[in-house]
Amino acid sequence: MVADTGKTLRADTLKPVNLPEPVQVEESQPGLPVMVKLKRRQRIIAIEDRWRIDDEWWRAEPISRFYYAVLLGSGQRLVLYKDLVKNEWYRQTI
Repeated sequence: MVADTGKTLRADTLKPVNLPEPVQVEESQPGLPVMVKLKRRQRIIAIEDRWRIDDEWWRAEPISRFYYAVLLGSGQRLVLYKDLVKNEWYRQTI
C-alpha cells in the first residue's frame, strides 16, 4: 500500500504522459523512414510494423498519421509517426 502524502491533487500539477516528441527523419523515395536524428543520426535497419490512423475527420484538426515501429542500428526500438496533416515526424514514447 502507498502511504497518503496528504497532498491534494490539482489540475495544474498533473502532467500528461507519453507526449510525442518532434524528431528529424530522413525518408526514402517512397516516403519510408530510413534515418532518424535523436542525439545523433541513426540508421533505421528494419521497419517491424506499420499502421495508419485516420480519426476525428469532422474536427477542425483531423488526425491522420502513419506509424512505424522501427529497429535502429544500435538495437534500440522506436515508434515513429508522420503527421500527414502537418507533414511532420514525431517519436511516440510507449
